[in-house]
Amino acid sequence: MNQRDHDKLTPRRFKQFTRPDKPLSYALLEAMDARLKEVIETGDYNSGKAYSINGANLDYKKWLRTYAPHAASSDLGAHHERAWEWAESIEPGNPPKALIECWFRGGGKSTTMELITSRIAVKGTRRFLVYVCATQEAADRHVSDIATTMERCGIERAMNRYGFSKGWNASKLRTANGFNVLAFGLDTGARGVKLDHLRPDFIILDDIDELDDSVNRVDKKIATITQTILPAKSNDCAIAFVQNKIHANSVMAQVLSGELDMLQNRIQSPIVPAIIDLRYEPVEKEDGRMGYRITSGTPSWSHKNLEVCQREIDDYGLISFLRECQHDVGVGGRFFPEFKQHDDKGQPWHVVDTIDVKPWWRFWASHDFGTNSPASFMIYASDDVENVYVLAEIYKNGMVSSQQADAALELLETMKLAEPLQSDKRHETWRTKLEAIAFDWGNTFPPENPAQRIGEYPVEIWWKKGMPAVRAVKDRKAGWRRVKEWLASSRMHEGAVIPRLRILRNGCPNLIRELEAAMADPRDPEELDNGTKSDHALDSFRYGVMWREYPAKCDEVTEKMKYAPSWLKPPAAEDYL
Repeated sequence: MNQRDHDKLTPRRFKQFTRPDKPLSYALLEAMDARLKEVIETGDYNSGKAYSINGANLDYKKWLRTYAPHAASSDLGAHHERAWEWAESIEPGNPPKALIECWFRGGGKSTTMELITSRIAVKGTRRFLVYVCATQEAADRHVSDIATTMERCGIERAMNRYGFSKGWNASKLRTANGFNVLAFGLDTGARGVKLDHLRPDFIILDDIDELDDSVNRVDKKIATITQTILPAKSNDCAIAFVQNKIHANSVMAQVLSGELDMLQNRIQSPIVPAIIDLRYEPVEKEDGRMGYRITSGTPSWSHKNLEVCQREIDDYGLISFLRECQHDVGVGGRFFPEFKQHDDKGQPWHVVDTIDVKPWWRFWASHDFGTNSPASFMIYASDDVENVYVLAEIYKNGMVSSQQADAALELLETMKLAEPLQSDKRHETWRTKLEAIAFDWGNTFPPENPAQRIGEYPVEIWWKKGMPAVRAVKDRKAGWRRVKEWLASSRMHEGAVIPRLRILRNGCPNLIRELEAAMADPRDPEELDNGTKSDHALDSFRYGVMWREYPAKCDEVTEKMKYAPSWLKPPAAEDYL
């Protein structure tokens, strides 16, 4: 074997002890002696733990100025200091409360988390970090940035016994002092999150929400986080979740609202917008185009001042700025951004606590039929100037048609909108003030050809009780457009602007909940997301609003027709199937 072959085959860290004229046994003893001295000097007596290295004794602000001057070029904001103080408090064996931080776009959340990762590696207070993003590509990108910072800090790569790196690539970092980083994309959720025998003792959730997330996609992300990632953590795991809200159904939005019950033991930090108390006004450009100008507000971070925010509004538009930087998710993602419980001044808008109903107003109703799924019955009224009010609802599953009709009549009776023709025969015909009930007609109305009948149809029970059920207009997109138009409609009243449609808070809680939570289909903005699990009140509301525009009378319950049209008279018994 010549010297060139010897150089190729000798492990890199062992080369310094070898010479052609030195016995191999001497070289091995010298290498072992050097390794023992290294272990004694660094204190790595237990390879199952990470150990601190040069720079750990500095406070984090001085450490940033020394090793990450690009991040210390501007003063830290209050939200940065809060995250850094949380990270500095992390101690081996002691699980801290989860850190939940909702920052604006451009607020330095990813940079802060990447630097905190390098700082934890220097201090050795944790051993194994999993960096979680929406996609593997995004997670790998963050890990690559962490690797650059680590190299700047002088953190060495871990080597195997042959002198080769044990893991330093796009998705995994292993350092000489025992710290490890693994990139995890939620789009590859089948992967495990263990590394050798290690369980994650530090988890960062960053940029896991995306604007084009569907309801089903959000549910899948939640399942991966709560069923794959979090159950794999160590007992003393530190968890940080940083994200802007992006849309109303995002994982961050659900965590902040409490709808999602993960990370209960948390530090619930305040939501941080780019500009506190933002005020803006429309302006006309010299060429006639319309734009928006910031008139007042206080920046949350000096690095992103009013001038920077104004440029961003000019560059990518007001709506995107409000969603990405102000967390105003009502302008994007939600299916009914026009719906507001309160106006900008905090006064009731679409949702009110009382409605002074007059007996001469017009009344009608709508009904979304359901047995295994909830049935949704709603009552409406319009006043002298054609304002519309949604007064009450029934929202319940497990009822057959007769039970649904009885429940509707009981509700109408409490509102003095119905009474039985004979007080001692409540199970028979009633008199109502309703002009019509816009009724879901999917398999609920009988065919006009008696030969095609199969027994009794659900709506016939309502007709027999004197309830004026008519076929609802079921064009979904036309119905949603009309709902949006009514939610956006307003008028002047005694010198003030008021909405033309109002909903009674205690009367319609499910309608209010569904209006708030409804998300648009990312591929079809004019339609509800097909993963929507609760839309029965919305469907009923759509029927009621469309009937208001296209009123139809119910001849089936007129006295002349004796509560059934001629084409619905029962055929001979032998004609029934």
